[in-house]
Amino acid sequence: MLKRILINLLLITVALGTVEFASFQQIKAKNEAFKQQADKAKFNNTQNFQTKYKILEDFNPTVFRNSFIKDTNKTPIIWLGCSFAEGAGLEDIQTPCYKISNLTGRSCINKAKGATGTQYMYYQITGKDLKTEYPNVDFVIYTFIWNHLHRLHNYQVNPLIDMFNLKYKIDKHGNIVEDKPLFKPLYSSFFIRRILNKQVSKNIKKEEETFELFNAIMKQSAITVHQLYPNAKFIMIEFPELSKKELPQSEKDKLKSYGIELIKATDYMRNIDVYNKKYWQSDEIHPKEELWDLILPKIVKQYNI
Repeated sequence: MLKRILINLLLITVALGTVEFASFQQIKAKNEAFKQQADKAKFNNTQNFQTKYKILEDFNPTVFRNSFIKDTNKTPIIWLGCSFAEGAGLEDIQTPCYKISNLTGRSCINKAKGATGTQYMYYQITGKDLKTEYPNVDFVIYTFIWNHLHRLHNYQVNPLIDMFNLKYKIDKHGNIVEDKPLFKPLYSSFFIRRILNKQVSKNIKKEEETFELFNAIMKQSAITVHQLYPNAKFIMIEFPELSKKELPQSEKDKLKSYGIELIKATDYMRNIDVYNKKYWQSDEIHPKEELWDLILPKIVKQYNI
């Protein structure tokens, strides 16, 4: 009887171990493919940063795609956001950072980072290096997409991609604090990730209803920007996604009350069907440059950038 129990326990252990090993290898392969795809990006002579994503390493806040430097007396633009702002799938001269630099004669500092969102924008703005690197700035632009609400909560589930480990929460005193993962190696577990994913789904659903963490981060980001650069405009561009979800008017009113210049990109695209797939890349996630061409000249003119 005891022998049978031991054999069954051994078989169960082997089965569970096989599932865990296969799951880990599958995630690792996907992330390695992601890294290789990012590393294939080609850059021209305007490069002073480069995009590289590395697995199994800590979150790296120092690697970005190109910034575009103009030798003028105009102060630079700092551009923040995710792959939309970074220009995923676009050549250098097609990226929004290049385009706005070309339109304004200002340097555009590309601080956007693929797969990040509101939390990384906050991390950058409240960090110690921004003011040191760029002492004089008149425009800080953050490109928001609806999925950034999800990204406030769905990180730390996958420990293999380093950029997925930055997460914040509101503590009992109402302060925004970093939510650091406990027992990080366990997050690669097939079974633990299933449990975590259920909680993440609940958190995302709540965020889409209350916007609690998003609002707290945006309010503090606006305060910090205006402390760092008292005369700067903090502009948030709400860019559409094929999900067709967008912030409700009540949330837009709150953002404006924080001193954020809120731009709804679709307001500049009224004469086209922005959700027509011809304006989107083959991945059906990222926009083509035509959509940036529709809005950037109007934004530059409206805000005298």
